Amino acid sequence: MNEAYTIDREFLFKTSIYEITSISIEHQYDINDSNIDGEFTISGDYRLHEISINKEDFCFKVPFTHTIKNNIDKGTIDIEITDFSYSFKNGDELSVHIEYVITAKENITLLEDQKELEEYLAKEDIEVVDLKDEEETSRADELLDEFKIEEEKESQTINKNMIINNTSPENTYVKYHVHTVTMEDTIENICSKYGVNINTLKKYNTFDNLELNMKLLIPENEES
Repeated sequence: MNEAYTIDREFLFKTSIYEITSISIEHQYDINDSNIDGEFTISGDYRLHEISINKEDFCFKVPFTHTIKNNIDKGTIDIEITDFSYSFKNGDELSVHIEYVITAKENITLLEDQKELEEYLAKEDIEVVDLKDEEETSRADELLDEFKIEEEKESQTINKNMIINNTSPENTYVKYHVHTVTMEDTIENICSKYGVNINTLKKYNTFDNLELNMKLLIPENEES
């Protein structure tokens, strides 16, 4: 996740002033179950008159909130101010421009229902194979072998993704997780987390050793 945002805001001083002599910006935020809530604090001092040597302090608050997506690792969320500028006019009006970026690692993509599955397929350009006989099963295995990780400029993305829709007499389908490997991950704790064994993990993914940001396709409730 790497998302950029812009805020433009105007503030009025209670009285006319001569000039702003200093200005700075800080930010703080809290992360709860579903949102990032925070605020930018713009503070500094000013002179009331041209001949005045005394300075007065000022402080303005700019709140912000953002929704956290389900597949975001909250422990990796970071907010960075990338640009801050201001202008002062009419003796009492302060205009500020703030640009900032929210970054975080995407951890797990959960496919909870048919609608989310269809949206994920459309977004990620994933091919769905219906396994109805041995010939199609063999073909699916070949396609799954092509499930590789392609490293790009800053992160790894899935080059060819494959989700298999196993049709049963009850017309059910298998749910899949897409797990992004973190520094704390091991093969054992990933298998434990999703209730699969290493044979199942390697059945759907081709790797010798785990690598940071590697994406793994993991079926839910897979019988090994």
